[in-house]
Amino acid sequence: MSARDLPTDEVRAAELLARLMDKFLAPPPRVDPAQWAAEHRYIAKGSERGRWRNERTPYLVEPMQCAGAYTAYERVVLMFATQLGKTEVLYNSTMQRIHTDPQDMMMVQPTLQDAQDHSGQRFLPTVQQTPVLHGLVATSRSRDESSSWRARGIQGGFAVFFGGANSASSLASKPLGFAVADEVDKWPGDVDNQGPPLALLEERMSNFSRRKLIIASTPTLKGLSVIESEYLLSDQRRYHVPCPHCGERQVLEWGAGKQYGLQWLKTPAGNARPETAVYICKACGATIQEHHKTDMLAGGLWIPQNPGAGRGKRAGFHLNKLYSPLGWRSWASLVEKWDAAQADKKTGNSGPLKEFINSSLAETWAETGTGADAQVLRRRAEDYPLGQVPRHAYMLTMGVDTQPDRLEARIYAFGRGEESWLVDRHIIYGDPNLEEGTDGSPWTRLTELRRTPLLHASGAQMLIEATAVDTGGHNTHAVYAYCRNHAHAHVLAIKGASVYGKPVLGRPSILDINWRGKTIPRGVKVWQIGTDTAKHLLYGRMRLTQAGPGFVHVPKALAETDEFEQMTAAKLMPVVVQGKHSMRWITPQGKREEGGDGMVYAYAAACYLGIQTFREGTWARREQRIAPREPDLFALPSGQTGQVRPAGDVSANDGAAADKPAAKPAQPSYLQQQIAARRRRPSEPSL
Repeated sequence: MSARDLPTDEVRAAELLARLMDKFLAPPPRVDPAQWAAEHRYIAKGSERGRWRNERTPYLVEPMQCAGAYTAYERVVLMFATQLGKTEVLYNSTMQRIHTDPQDMMMVQPTLQDAQDHSGQRFLPTVQQTPVLHGLVATSRSRDESSSWRARGIQGGFAVFFGGANSASSLASKPLGFAVADEVDKWPGDVDNQGPPLALLEERMSNFSRRKLIIASTPTLKGLSVIESEYLLSDQRRYHVPCPHCGERQVLEWGAGKQYGLQWLKTPAGNARPETAVYICKACGATIQEHHKTDMLAGGLWIPQNPGAGRGKRAGFHLNKLYSPLGWRSWASLVEKWDAAQADKKTGNSGPLKEFINSSLAETWAETGTGADAQVLRRRAEDYPLGQVPRHAYMLTMGVDTQPDRLEARIYAFGRGEESWLVDRHIIYGDPNLEEGTDGSPWTRLTELRRTPLLHASGAQMLIEATAVDTGGHNTHAVYAYCRNHAHAHVLAIKGASVYGKPVLGRPSILDINWRGKTIPRGVKVWQIGTDTAKHLLYGRMRLTQAGPGFVHVPKALAETDEFEQMTAAKLMPVVVQGKHSMRWITPQGKREEGGDGMVYAYAAACYLGIQTFREGTWARREQRIAPREPDLFALPSGQTGQVRPAGDVSANDGAAADKPAAKPAQPSYLQQQIAARRRRPSEPSL
């Protein structure tokens, strides 16, 4: 009897059974993430919102194919520059499995907060914008937590888990056959004393024969980069694109120091002209304009440099930002960024160049400098008197380091391009826990020093505009009290924080509780100082050999002291911080660093005054106010000089005649004050 002879109800039942078998019992279709994305994926956010097109980023097709369930690769490594689409490979691979091959999966970010952001702000909107996934992912909250940000329930009773590499508990759940690890160079080296988080993730996948782990990141420090280590263990594929003139395939390379690669013209002054950026073919030497890039990307091929690595189970891909599709990051903008980074490097600031190497070229940064050399500083010390401000300096700040039995102050002068001069140092003995005004308190002497004008080389007088005082050690509440009483004079309470990437001067926090737990009516502001960031900048500047922007001048008058050893005491060394391998500035045990700390604090005070935002107009106004180019009727005689103090001035409050403060210079007359007031801009601190 045929199906046509069956009763109507039985026909419908047979059709229903066939549909159920097709949906639940049929094997999943053999489709890779690239094919799936071309058919079904929609981009929810960003400049490329709408339907996914493989033609837009053809270099992502092969990584997605390798990430498919039916390839032999157990590990797919993506060492990419930023904003090239590597995260989309992770999402396409995950969502293809949600649709065609559901199973328990995990997406791991550097921290739990990152995981929560991805779950709610990227994953969920993408699911909602992709029609084929509607009804396959739980999106509304429920009592069984099937749709919480930590675990998004999917069809078949499975879930997509979201974990943070900083939490071992978020990595210790159900066994997994598929996982993605994003930005692994930001992961800690050890999580909750249970080992590297990547190893914990792999352990959860060990029982699956078809396991697949995708690892993606932008590289960071050479020798400490996880993604670089993973890439070197892979087959190391590079994307070769054809020259539009000769057809020769080649990897796009940065052209600095080469005869080929990305090249550009320069002005007579040596500055880059980004608008002239072109690519020079390595094979034929022809000029390639950027508008050829679309066709070049379409004709590109991934070619492995280490084929068969890991028994043929490790695929690795490396891509820099020269491949960025038209409309994204242009070659001209890369040249502009490179030129700015090179200019910063000349002033001792290697941070922008490091970021460019990591984020744009997708290469690791090699830390070559371990510190600065005290003997080099001593040899290049200059013959200018202590206590006198050099001619080209127009800002004065003070940094104060607190010790159990003394205060150590350093006065620095700053000029254009953040060029700086060590102007003076003061060692003020006394117990810092003694209140200002009491017998033996070093704070009394510090106030005198702050309020005493210093003679400028032009004959003018300058006041210290801002002072930063360290709150560390055993004198924290004494520093709080002093800074609170003198906050009107720009005296800052600062606290160092050796955190990678922290700004030199962060936002202040207000403390209104004293050590006894009592409320303080006027809470003191405590400013966070990125000491590692500041030392990286200032130590680089101390290695400069030519005076100019960023250069640190030091006086010969301190050559016979240990000041230069103190300024260069810290060394850049590899350490483990909260389980993560990193480079930190460490002072060897037994070494004194008051001079280096004072330099950092004085620079932080200059940042408080806004020195990082100063342009030529601001410096010109300061110069005109302090050292006008035209003779001033009321200025001190140009030949007048200040008295040179002996090196290593030591001040105390014990009443000794040798330690008494020098008499204050005569204050400007009323007429001089009125003239200065008319010249002063309201937005700048009073001098």
